[in-house]
Amino acid sequence: MCPMRPKDGIGDGRVQRDLMQKNLSEALNEAKERRGVFSKTIIWESGVSKSQFYRIIGAQEAPSGESKKRISDSLGIDIEQFDALFARSKLDPEVPNETPLLKRNKGPIAFGIGMLLVGAIIVAVNIVRAESDSPLKTSVVVENDRTLFIKDVTIPDGTSIPVNTTYVKTWRVKNIGNVAWENRYLKRMTPLSSLICSSPAMVPIPDTQPGETIDISVTFKTPHLPGSCRTDWKTSDDRGNLYFPDMHGLFSIVNVVEE
Repeated sequence: MCPMRPKDGIGDGRVQRDLMQKNLSEALNEAKERRGVFSKTIIWESGVSKSQFYRIIGAQEAPSGESKKRISDSLGIDIEQFDALFARSKLDPEVPNETPLLKRNKGPIAFGIGMLLVGAIIVAVNIVRAESDSPLKTSVVVENDRTLFIKDVTIPDGTSIPVNTTYVKTWRVKNIGNVAWENRYLKRMTPLSSLICSSPAMVPIPDTQPGETIDISVTFKTPHLPGSCRTDWKTSDDRGNLYFPDMHGLFSIVNVVEE
């Protein structure tokens, strides 16, 4: 629980990309590169599990109408293009549109595979570096620092909210430790996406003395499509370093419905 991403690639641009894409796997890779996101963001947007998502991308399972619409939006293609790419994936999921010339000439293929492996290793190293440098991987350990969730003040889990609706979720928590909370934030752990509930990435937590109880509120907006919407949150400093990294954080679950 995100700013709406631009609907780039609509119209003629989408048609042109569709002509270059051989199957849904290529459409997924192109969408990740164009949007600068990882697969997990697009999987979140699809509203299905990771395993089901890859079965759909590999044309091993046909998606429901709603899942097809969500995945198409994430990939920047329309329903007709999704169906065409799904059909291509089903016909030849391993080597889509391979020509006889490529089959006869194995030298360039071997070279290309080698280059892909080198590229994959470089990408993997960069991802590891990026994740190791990420503030989400850093914790702030403070002795005798404790927190306790009290209740949902507004929007209990499972509340139904119409699409394109702004609402405020409030949690009540208590400082049960011996450390004053100062300059702390509630940080969104769920990837930002226009296909799940949008919100600020971080909201300030009021300064709280030991023994005090406070309310923390976040303003959300539901997406334009119905479905289940969950966001997870944890306490951090202003750089995103987590105070209680091993504890379950706060979360919100709403059902997004048509008006």
